[in-house]
Amino acid sequence: MNKKNSKNISRRDFMKVAAATTAALAVDWNQLEALAAKVGPKKEYPVVVIGGGLGGLSAAAHLARNGFPVTLVEQHDIPGGYATTFDRAGGKFTFDVSLHATMSAKGGLRESLEGAGVLDKVETVELPELCRIITPDHDLLWPQRNPEAIIKQLSDLFPDQAQGIQGFFDEIMGILEEAIKPFDSDSWWDKLFFIWTHKKMWAIRNDTLSDLLKRHVKDSKLRSLLSIYWPYYGLPPSKLSGFYYAIATSAYIRFGGHYIKKRSQNLSYALVDAIEAKAGQVMLETEAEKIVMKDGAVTGVILADGRHLKARAVISNASVPATMNMLSNNTEPIKFNSKAREYVKKLDTYRPSLSTFVVWLGLNQEVHRKVKGYEIWIDRDYDPEKAYQGCLACDPYKAGLLVSLYDNAYKGYSNPETSTVVVMMLSGYEPWKRFEADYFAGRKDAYRKEKERIARALIKEAEKWAIPGLSSMIEVMEAATPLTNIRYTGNPEGAIYGYEQSMDNAYMTRLEQRTPFKGLYLASAWTKPGGGYQPCLGSGADAFKALVKDLADL
Repeated sequence: MNKKNSKNISRRDFMKVAAATTAALAVDWNQLEALAAKVGPKKEYPVVVIGGGLGGLSAAAHLARNGFPVTLVEQHDIPGGYATTFDRAGGKFTFDVSLHATMSAKGGLRESLEGAGVLDKVETVELPELCRIITPDHDLLWPQRNPEAIIKQLSDLFPDQAQGIQGFFDEIMGILEEAIKPFDSDSWWDKLFFIWTHKKMWAIRNDTLSDLLKRHVKDSKLRSLLSIYWPYYGLPPSKLSGFYYAIATSAYIRFGGHYIKKRSQNLSYALVDAIEAKAGQVMLETEAEKIVMKDGAVTGVILADGRHLKARAVISNASVPATMNMLSNNTEPIKFNSKAREYVKKLDTYRPSLSTFVVWLGLNQEVHRKVKGYEIWIDRDYDPEKAYQGCLACDPYKAGLLVSLYDNAYKGYSNPETSTVVVMMLSGYEPWKRFEADYFAGRKDAYRKEKERIARALIKEAEKWAIPGLSSMIEVMEAATPLTNIRYTGNPEGAIYGYEQSMDNAYMTRLEQRTPFKGLYLASAWTKPGGGYQPCLGSGADAFKALVKDLADL
């Protein structure tokens, strides 16, 4: 999607969604808890949370901490969604399902963790560097929290582009500065003057990442390096919102990448403990089937086993398509008003994000002293558009690759004389669709053969570019495809980022937590601001915020 084909955002619409963006980055929790205190008695406002991913866990923990009766139902036997771990070789290796890097518990995660009551229960460690980038011509290390050093490194490599490099970083860092300014979403004055107080945000509203890059640099190899994080957001520069890339990447560069110690599962369990400590209930291996509405408002949830949970509100951490299906499953069809019909019609225009193909490796020796880098990006062609097409085809020779050496996160990550490595690429669903019926019927021979082929190819590529001798060190190998993601999360097409961050549904313009169905809220990667640990935790907090504001206004 280029600029002329992207959806133009009107001033009125942009200011509306920008208000939500900036407000979300600076939540006044004292004010919010004061609003929550006005709602009562709390026992008359039971809430059911559907789904135990980070968005659902965060929302439920906020509710429980503020005295609301809350019941969370999760179809899996462990909480966390993508924020989970699994063991192999009798517990010798513990693999993280998805986490590579996130924000610090005392930094970007602080407000969400504090609001959920788990700030002192979650430990993060700063990674040794921001990333390592391997290309046919370069092997680069980008330092943590030091954009000036990255600018100098790139300017030394591309001296004729030095001014453009500086301009690119000035723009994305300036956008971050504007986004964290105090902003009152309820103030007409703040909204009126938004285009003057947030000039950089306003200027980039209709730009793709390609537009942003072309404005500053001409060299295609340099553009590829500057867009190296596009797989984190699921779309290539030509389709990805320039604003979304700018704010997410600049925050990562400025504040650094961190890892949750010991694993992401610790965060998920901490949230469960916080819910249960405040009399909330977490029901694992429990599937929600219907969201019940009566007289235009949510009244409860019916489970797959027939049980009926009464509720004054439902916060859904399930995918938005699944949530809409649960609404339509009512015995008596819901009569949608015009606003609700328009909402559902708009949802039909959105696409699920890409999924992943992941290979987890347990090695029989320590390699962190021999291999530098924790997060290793492999850019083989300086062509993110070609790499994106490779991802759609799940082609291990054309897609962009990410190799994570977890033992460089902190000392003692793996057992002595072993190492933990992950090789990952984004994957489209189309290559796996032909296996779908057989996979869910338990006929997996052809599927496993294809999975093995791709996994071995990825290992060879990682060995060629990043970890010499990798094949000979493998003690344990496990792999997952988009079908694996569907099996464990239920996400359509195995999406890992919810909806695509398309130009008409990205960050500021992204789907909100509040829906047109009274009492129904959303908390997941499918809503603003999008996928990732910090955004999903924030989405849960924002769903709680929207619910409390609505109840306080009753």
